[in-house]
Amino acid sequence: MTASGRYASPDSSFGRSTGNAAARGGALIAIAVLIGFLLLWKGGVGGSDSAVEAGPIDDGTSESTDDQGGDAADEGSSDEVASDAGEDGTETEEPVVEETTETVPVVVTRPPGEVRAAVANGTNTAGLAGARSGELATAGYVTAAVNAFNDTAVSNVYYIDGYGSDAEQVAIVLGGTAAVLRPATAEEITGLVAESNRPDVEGFHIVVVLGTDGVLG
Repeated sequence: MTASGRYASPDSSFGRSTGNAAARGGALIAIAVLIGFLLLWKGGVGGSDSAVEAGPIDDGTSESTDDQGGDAADEGSSDEVASDAGEDGTETEEPVVEETTETVPVVVTRPPGEVRAAVANGTNTAGLAGARSGELATAGYVTAAVNAFNDTAVSNVYYIDGYGSDAEQVAIVLGGTAAVLRPATAEEITGLVAESNRPDVEGFHIVVVLGTDGVLG
């Protein structure tokens, strides 16, 4: 009969113990391999939690886009300048229109008291010159009633130079218009009066000759 070894167990407990130890070792090795695989995957393939999200990749197109935008703006301003310039690129000037003002002659009339106007009767109606000279005197004129050098059918108002506007006012007072005005020299208006009355009109500015047409009354 063979004797059992020193460490042998008659119930084979040693064998079971050795098998259990081997199983535990294999499990530990498998766990270690799994942990290592996870660490490798997380660090190399999957990345880490501390990884920073990458921004957009600058491929050099942003700067070119800005340049294009700037060029477009420059082209726009160039177009505006071109619109203000002529077809040949030179700036055109608007023609200057000069305003012309029409000169209106100023009518100067003197106060009636500074105007001497004689009334000469060229008709056969007695007292006509006196009546008309009275009307002028009422208006403020210095007057004299005289006889005309000869009878006449046409009524006129003669005046020396510078008294045209005053003669027109005299004609209006007597019911006439500027149509009866006639310029004359001092010698000419004196010659319109009868010789006996010429001293009475010396220095006068206006002589009214009353004709038979009744234009001046």
